[in-house]
Amino acid sequence: MSKVSAEQQQSDQTEEAKVIQYLQQNPEVLLAYPEVFSSLAIPHKTDGATSLVERQLKLIRDENTSLKAKIDELVGIARENEELNQRFHRLALELMSTEQLHDVLAMVQDQVQTFFYTDFVCFRFLPNVGEAGPILDGLYLNADSGIVDSVKPWLSARKPVCGNQDEKINQELFGADMRIGSSALIPLYHTGDLGLLCLGSVSADRFGLSMGTIFLQQLGELVSNRLKNLLQVE
Repeated sequence: MSKVSAEQQQSDQTEEAKVIQYLQQNPEVLLAYPEVFSSLAIPHKTDGATSLVERQLKLIRDENTSLKAKIDELVGIARENEELNQRFHRLALELMSTEQLHDVLAMVQDQVQTFFYTDFVCFRFLPNVGEAGPILDGLYLNADSGIVDSVKPWLSARKPVCGNQDEKINQELFGADMRIGSSALIPLYHTGDLGLLCLGSVSADRFGLSMGTIFLQQLGELVSNRLKNLLQVE
């Protein structure tokens, strides 16, 4: 071994001894810098096998990564909910300041389409719902098609229905030319059943059976409350 190599090895050993001594005297230093500690890869001589310490560290890192992903997901959901709350607030204010039925219907369709990022929004009213004018022309459920009997259980349940509906139902609600992959059908009611607020999407995954319906139900209650004095149930 050359003199230079020997001196270098002795110098390295001296530096290692200083590091070890410092850590022994200041064990809290790694706690002060957890990102450094968590990124350390500590090798152990185990004849080619992974040591228990290495496995434990890997599990901890994997758990931390999974936990961070879950936290990020929860933060994203919280932000979306906060945004929806703000939109509901604006919708409520606009509904209170809108007096005419045709303005209420148009405003709700426009706002809801933006709120829920959906492709189609329309109202469908029961045949016994009336108002003083032709505003509801074209918005009634066809009494002769059987669609009224199909939607009555949904109206009675007072809860939004999400998922993929039969093609005939989609055509009756959204129109024969519309291709609906999934929909959210929101009951409108007051002292009696009024009809449905229908949200439709070309995507089969947009309104799934497992999606939450709290905001949809609140939307139905909000719109129903505004329509109650503008419509008559015969």
